[in-house]
Order: sequence, then structure tokens, then C-alpha cells
Amino acid sequence: MQLANRVCVVTGASSGIGRGTAASFAANGARVCLVARGKPRLEKVLAEIGGEDVGHSSFVCDVSQRDQVAALAEFVRSTYGRCDVLVNNAGYSTDGTFEGPGDIERFEQVMAVNFNGTLYCTGELLPLLEESAPSNIVNVASMAGRLGLGGNASYCASKFAMVGFSESLHIDLAGRGVCVSLIEPGFIPTEGFPQSELVASPVLRHALGTVEDVTEAIIDAVVNRKMERVVPRWYYLLQVPRLLAPPLYRWAGKQLAR
Repeated sequence: MQLANRVCVVTGASSGIGRGTAASFAANGARVCLVARGKPRLEKVLAEIGGEDVGHSSFVCDVSQRDQVAALAEFVRSTYGRCDVLVNNAGYSTDGTFEGPGDIERFEQVMAVNFNGTLYCTGELLPLLEESAPSNIVNVASMAGRLGLGGNASYCASKFAMVGFSESLHIDLAGRGVCVSLIEPGFIPTEGFPQSELVASPVLRHALGTVEDVTEAIIDAVVNRKMERVVPRWYYLLQVPRLLAPPLYRWAGKQLAR
């Protein structure tokens, strides 16, 4: 699948991985619909990738609100008449352990954006994606969707949900011409996830990936219709203790959480 003239919808497109992905799609000749909550920043990215004159567009949308996502789907249909690629990238995190009733709302807010946003965008745009098949859905999850991390249960829960949703949909939609891919970044410094402690460490900073690594993985998943990419690739190895030695994995997690 080549990207020239393909219509690509990217959520969370105003910064970080979403912004980099939009730029990569545009550089490969795609027509990009940028989606995020902030209009000024969207307009800035839109100008950076070439603007409306070359077929790009922007749409202000909070993906946690289904009515707004339905309006996005109608905008894509009326503007382009098709949707070849959907990248569900919008997301955020709130650190902190779960302490009881006072944390429930915080968990719901993270799930609303990270998982419900993926669910709403996929559901509302699926008819158009099927009409445009062969097409792609790319869900940007995280290694936190494979490995439970202490101190961030809300984020892990939302990403575990994305992983399960993606793996199931990959099977369900394969026969309908829609390839569902899962991107699982590790520690990637972005505006929303600065990774300050790792960046400052002369040793641990070598474990960091880059936005460019993730955008390249997304392009690869779309063009070659791959189900899964971990970024950086060697992060696959971090799953081995959890799979082969669960008690050791949980013991190590407890030590890190102290």
C-alpha cells in the first residue's frame, strides 16, 4: 500500500507523535486530516505540512466525546469521501497510585480519552474505512499496555484495554480489508511525556526512543500491513520475564516501586 493521495486521519495531531506522524504522511504524499482539541496548534501544524491547498485539513475534536467524533466522521466523509488510514494516537497520563474513591474520577478521565477515544474513532469511521478498503487502523498504545507499572495504574489500564481491543479487531476485520495495527512505544520523550528523569541520566537515557522512531514504525505498519511494532524494537525483550518468570517479574516491579 502506497501513501500517495491516501486520506489519513491522525488524532492527537497537535504535538509529539501525532504531529510527527502527520508530517511523515504528508511527506509521503498523503492527504492528512489533523485532529486535536486545540485549534491554534492544529492550524500551526496544518501550515507546517502544506495547508489546505494541497489537500490537508484540521478538525477540532475531543475524542472522549462521541458526538464530536461522529461530527469528525461526517467531516471526513463530506471533505474526502473516503478514509484510508486512521491513527488513534490521542492520549494522556496522570501519575499516582490508586487510593480509593477519590481516584475513580481520575481513572475514568484517562480511560475516556485513551480507550473510549480509540473506540469512538474506530466505530464512527469504520464504515468509511471499509468502503475505502484496503485500509488501515493504527492504534498507538504503549509498553505500559503489556507490562503493569507501579504508580500509573490508570494509564496501564487504558493501554491494556487498547492492546486487547486491537488484537481482537485485527482478527475480526482482516476479512473485510481493514488491517488493524498496534504500535507500542517505550519511553519516548514528548511534550506530554517529557521523561525528564531518564533524559537526565547518563545511563538510562540510552533506553529512550524518539518520535521519529515511532513515526517510522507507524508508516511501516501501514505500508506493510503489520499487526504489531514495539518501539524501540529491543523493548520486546522486556516482556520475556513476565511471560517466562512471572514471580520474578512481579518481585522486580515491587522493588522499583519502592
